[in-house]
Amino acid sequence: MLDSGALLFKGLKLTRGQEVQERLTATTIAKSYDLMGYNAVGVSKYELTAGLDFLVKLSKEVSFSWLSANLVQKSTSEPIFTPYITVPANNLKIGVIGLTDPTAKNMLSTAAVTILPWEKVLPVLLEKLKLQTDMIIVLSNLPPAENRKIAEQFKDIHLIIQAGKAGGDIVPKALNNTLITQTAKQGKYVGIMNINWRNSRQWGTDKAGTLKKQRNTLGRLNWQISKYEKHGDPLESLKKYPAKLQVYKRLLKQRQSVEQQVERLSQEIKASHGAPEPCTFKNRFVAMETTMPDDQQVKELVDKLNKKVNEMGKARAKINQNMHKKYSGWRPCGNCHAKILAAWQKTKHAKAYETLVEKKRQFNLDCIYCHVTGISRSNAVDALSIGVDLREVSCEACHGPGKKHLKDPERFKLIARPTAKLCLTCHTEEHDGSFDYEQDSKLVHQEAEVK
Repeated sequence: MLDSGALLFKGLKLTRGQEVQERLTATTIAKSYDLMGYNAVGVSKYELTAGLDFLVKLSKEVSFSWLSANLVQKSTSEPIFTPYITVPANNLKIGVIGLTDPTAKNMLSTAAVTILPWEKVLPVLLEKLKLQTDMIIVLSNLPPAENRKIAEQFKDIHLIIQAGKAGGDIVPKALNNTLITQTAKQGKYVGIMNINWRNSRQWGTDKAGTLKKQRNTLGRLNWQISKYEKHGDPLESLKKYPAKLQVYKRLLKQRQSVEQQVERLSQEIKASHGAPEPCTFKNRFVAMETTMPDDQQVKELVDKLNKKVNEMGKARAKINQNMHKKYSGWRPCGNCHAKILAAWQKTKHAKAYETLVEKKRQFNLDCIYCHVTGISRSNAVDALSIGVDLREVSCEACHGPGKKHLKDPERFKLIARPTAKLCLTCHTEEHDGSFDYEQDSKLVHQEAEVK
C-alpha cells in the first residue's frame, strides 16, 4: 500500500488560529495510514506545511516509511528521510523510491537542508536497485511533465505513482516501459492494481487472454446469428422486417471483425513462441463512499480528534453579539422580505449551525466557517465568538453585509443573486460533490424570487 503524498495539509501555510488543530489533524491522518497498513508515503511540500521538524517528529510515531531520495542535508547530501525501501510481494522484491518536488524548497526554514534535482539522485539509486529488486516503483509528487521525462529516460522504472492537488483518477498508461498513474485528491478514491509480473520486466498485452475473450465473443455472435438463420436465408426471410434485417447485418459485420482479430492474435502468438512473456496488469479505482462502514480503530482516532478539536474551540469561544459591525443578522430582513425569510427558515441553510451542534463540531475551525455568516476560512477563529443571529448560513452570507442596507435600502443595494464562485467556497467537491449551482441555488428560497 503506497501513497505519493500531498495528504497531511490542505494548504502550504497553517491557517491563522488553526495551527494546533491542523497539526492534530495531520497526526491523525498519519496514524490512520499506519493502522491501514501502508508501506510508504512520499514526502511532498504539503507534508512540510507545519515545518520539517514536525514531519521528522511525526515520522518517528508511525511504522511506515516517509520516502524522499532528494530531500537532503546540504553539506553531506544525506537524505533526511528514507530514500527507498524494498517490499516483498509473493516471490518478488519490489523497490520503492520517493521523489520530492523541488518547489518544496520554499517550505524549508533552514539553509542546511535542500532538495536535489531528480537527475542527480535517481540514476545512482536505479543502478543499485535494479540489481536487488524485480520491479521498481517511484512515488513522485513532481509535476506530470517531469514524471514523463523520467519515464522516457529510465526503462528500469516500471511504475510511477504521482500525487498533487490537481487532477483526478488517471488510468495507468505506459510510456517507454513505465506506467504512470494517479488517484484523485482528498482520498475520494483508492487505486487498486493487480500485476502479473514476468521475467521479461516489460509491459505488454496479455494476447493469450485477449484471444480467449475474442473467441468467447465469436461464439456468442455465432449463436445470435444462428437464431436468424434457422428459418433460411435471413436476407430473404427478413425482407418484410427491415429492423431485424439491419440487426442481422450488423451482427455479420461484428463477426467478421472479431474473426479477423482472432486470426491476427493467433498469428502473433505463434510468431512470438519462445519469446519472454510480457508483464500485464488490471487497474480499477474504488470510490470511498460515505455509506461504506468505518474501520473501528480508525473511527476511534477520528472521533478522538473531533472531540479534542471541539474542546479546544469551546475553551476559546466567547460570545460577542457586536463582533460584526457590518452584519445585522437575519431577523431584521423579515421587515421587508417576510415571505422570503419564512421560506429560508425551512431550508438546510437555516439549520447549518445546528448540524454541527448535532455532530459536536460547532467549535471545529475546519468546519464552522461554512456553517455561519460573515466568516471565511482565513478568519475561521472569529466564528467562535460570533453572534447568535449569525450562527447559520443566513441572508447576508449570500447577499452581503446588510447594516447599511437597513438604514438606506435605495442607496445601499445588496447582491441580488450570489455567484457560483461564492457558493463554491463552501460547496466544494470534497464536501458536496453533487452541487449544481443552477438547480441548488433555487432551493435557498424554495424558488421564491429575491427582490
